[in-house]
Amino acid sequence: MLAQVPISQVPQLVWIALAGIIGLCALHFFVTRWIVNVGSSEIAITERRFSGPTLSPGRVFSAKGEVGVQAAYLAPGLHVVPWPFVRLVGKYDFVTIGPDELGVVTATDGEPMPSGRIYAEDKGGAAHDNFQDPVAFLNSGGIRGKQLRFLTNGTYKIHPLLFRVEKIAKTVVPQGAIGVVTAADGGALEQGQLLGKSVDGHDCFQKAEVFLQRAGQKGPQIQFLRPGTYNIFTDMFSVELQAAIAIAENQIGMVDARDGKPMSKEDVVAPTPDVGLHNSFQDGQAFLEHGGRRGPQESVLRPGTYYVNPYLFSVVPAPLTIVRQGEVGVLISNIGLDPSTLGTEDDLASGASMARGAHDPEEARMDRGVRTRHVVPDGFRGIQRNVLGPGKYNINPRAFTVIPIPTTTRSVEWGGGATDANFDPFQVVSHDGFEMKVEVRCQYRILPENAPYVVQKLGSIADLEANVIHPQIDGIFRAQVSKSPAISYQQNRAEEQTAAERAVRDDLSSYKVEVVSVMITNIHLPEALMKTTQEKNLAEQRKSMFDAQEQAEKRRIEFQKTKAQADQQDSIIRAEVGISIAKHEASQAEERARGTAAQIRIQAEAEAGRVRQVGEAEAGVIQSKGQAQAEAYRKQVEALTAQGVTTVEVVKTIASAGLKITPDVVVNGGGVGDSNAGLVQLLLANMVRDSKVSTPVPAPGVKS
Repeated sequence: MLAQVPISQVPQLVWIALAGIIGLCALHFFVTRWIVNVGSSEIAITERRFSGPTLSPGRVFSAKGEVGVQAAYLAPGLHVVPWPFVRLVGKYDFVTIGPDELGVVTATDGEPMPSGRIYAEDKGGAAHDNFQDPVAFLNSGGIRGKQLRFLTNGTYKIHPLLFRVEKIAKTVVPQGAIGVVTAADGGALEQGQLLGKSVDGHDCFQKAEVFLQRAGQKGPQIQFLRPGTYNIFTDMFSVELQAAIAIAENQIGMVDARDGKPMSKEDVVAPTPDVGLHNSFQDGQAFLEHGGRRGPQESVLRPGTYYVNPYLFSVVPAPLTIVRQGEVGVLISNIGLDPSTLGTEDDLASGASMARGAHDPEEARMDRGVRTRHVVPDGFRGIQRNVLGPGKYNINPRAFTVIPIPTTTRSVEWGGGATDANFDPFQVVSHDGFEMKVEVRCQYRILPENAPYVVQKLGSIADLEANVIHPQIDGIFRAQVSKSPAISYQQNRAEEQTAAERAVRDDLSSYKVEVVSVMITNIHLPEALMKTTQEKNLAEQRKSMFDAQEQAEKRRIEFQKTKAQADQQDSIIRAEVGISIAKHEASQAEERARGTAAQIRIQAEAEAGRVRQVGEAEAGVIQSKGQAQAEAYRKQVEALTAQGVTTVEVVKTIASAGLKITPDVVVNGGGVGDSNAGLVQLLLANMVRDSKVSTPVPAPGVKS
């Protein structure tokens, strides 16, 4: 239970409690003013009042105990403040800069900015510990305004009233790009200078104060940033991302320099310093220091990726020079020494001819007066004597013109219809006044060593075919056809073709062109002439047909005659056998008449006559037979006398007629003592006769 308090004592207790509360509040007030507790991630800003030196004119914060807001801050911890002479302005958190950030610092107090400068240099350097010691900043000559020094990744105790911190992102240059830098402060560019010169020590523009200290110039910079991440004060250095130069396969990069020494008025492209000195235009300062000239450059970029400052160089891709198989590339150089330094025009023409192995007066005459088109050795302007073989070449088309010249056999056709002819057929008039068309094919080739001289005289293959081969062959065929009748020209096609080929070869040899062949592929005669010719040919064919039929009939007659003779061979053979038998009988008669010696001679002659008659039977059987009979008659005359022969022939004639002038059998009386002799002779005679009638005579050569 609460003790009973007298009513008289209640007001006294209230006053005592009220006094205690007031005392406690007063104590708290004074304690919080005198004792300041600063957190572990805070700083406290104080202000001196009432007593102390006065701030210097133009100053905002006190660095030496002057009356005003103090530059020095209270670090984390417990501090005693002599209030009311010093009061707490406020507590502020530390400044934290992230890993991808920068802290740009602007000082609200310090020395005034020098005339002509936009950003404040850091004179204190490391003395103010990245603006964490504001007193040291002010006492070491820190300059009011936006500072070139910035804060990188970390946590800083920054006086928030003296230094305002603005967070910005770091500069990132991705792969395949460059960062082109423009400085907002620095020395002025010289007259005619396009880009600020390169200076050392600024660590890719990450140390702006070093850039200014070493006379860096304001404006676009010749140096640039390669791919990477950079701590760059972007208010001082603006960075523009540009694509790196990528030269694809089978391409080159033609370079134009926007700065450098002026080009010579005689140059088409500027001679480029050794690419190793300026790393293929990637070091612009080295390019200028080694005498680089503005304008199109002789050197080119090969396939690859290059980090080239687009403010200094522009790069235009161009196709790679490719000389295909079966071709050579004739180089026309736009750079080099003047060919006039080689000698006079006559000397040049003679030298070109001598280079080909002989002096050609006609060629020297053609070369005279065209100095710029001479075939020259390396190092001189003009058509280069040495050609490019098949392959790929990194050749600047501004410095060199490459004319491909095929070295394989080419064909030029003068045809019609659906063929891929180069020209229309020749319209020519023959010697007898007929208009006709002639289709021709010409094959030619150019030797590699002659290619420069073809270009010298004509310029290209198209010019050769259109301005030389076509008109010359046209003229040759017109001249040939005009000397020959139309039909004769067609009939003598092979000879005309050979003559045309010989004439074309002679004409084109002066142009260093080797003719392989000239062929007449077709000849179109007029329709009327063709009709007449066809009728003539048909008539000749009919005549040939009739002649053939006549020959066939003659052969048929000969065949029938031969067949008839063959059919009569049996009779002829029988006749010959009969002649032989007659001769044999005549020979026997002669042999009997003249004796053994004469008989042998007659047999030899008969055998010789028989052999001769057999060999000549088909040519003249009748003649042989007659001769045989005559011979037989002669022999019979010699053997029997003329009267005897006559008697024999009369008997033969009577016998062949079947006349009987004598009895078949004569029976004489026998002599004394032989009364049966006559009868026996009669019987024997009849038997002989019957056997002759019944037994046929065998054919010659058949054995009985």
